[in-house]
Amino acid sequence: MSRVAANQAKSVEARKQYVYRQEELVSLHKGNGKLACQEKREYTVTPGPTGIVKQVMKSEAKGDGTCTVTFDSSSGKEFETDGLASGNSADGIPHELFPLTAGEQRLYSYKLEGIEKYRDRQVYRISFQPNHQRDKDGDEGYWKGETLIDVEEFQPVLVTTDLTAKIPMAVRILLGTNVRGVGFTVTYQRMPDGIWFPASFGGEFEVRALFFMKRTVALNVTNSDFRHTGVVSSLAFDIDKW
Repeated sequence: MSRVAANQAKSVEARKQYVYRQEELVSLHKGNGKLACQEKREYTVTPGPTGIVKQVMKSEAKGDGTCTVTFDSSSGKEFETDGLASGNSADGIPHELFPLTAGEQRLYSYKLEGIEKYRDRQVYRISFQPNHQRDKDGDEGYWKGETLIDVEEFQPVLVTTDLTAKIPMAVRILLGTNVRGVGFTVTYQRMPDGIWFPASFGGEFEVRALFFMKRTVALNVTNSDFRHTGVVSSLAFDIDKW
């Protein structure tokens, strides 16, 4: 996994050389299955010095209000659907959802479950769960799940996670609020130059609030139309000095 972490760091830096299109879809459905709201956005994403720069190319909305849900887990971690969909990391994917970087790996235990073939490539199937260690801010890991790691290049191909931290019991009893089935999936695509890029991520979960409100939240983000940025240089000469 240390090799995976090192490759993740290299890939994040290499991805800054790409411009791509990102499509984002967030929807909330009521308890009876009817659509409460839906927001669809399309961005052009370009690399920046500290992260990505997203320019909205198209935006559509249905229903009333905005499709944003915020909740706190027992770990003290706050999750907001709008923040997840609009992650401003170097490649647009919120990395804290998928614990494969060197910093995140310190908070998890990993187990090799086997070797198999996935989309014509040999992969390691590895499970992970929090190891109850804490980072410098005192936070523990709060995801469990599985990842498929390419055998040849030690890059993630697929990662699935489930939230282990729960809504505090007091909140569930006093406010009738609970969240179920919080989990996310990310898939990676290999570029012709050997760079692995997150092609999609998404998830679906159920929120029950104040005893009477139920919402099913679905989030899906896809990256496509990857274009390698070019560098154009020019030279100017002052002839009078020659």
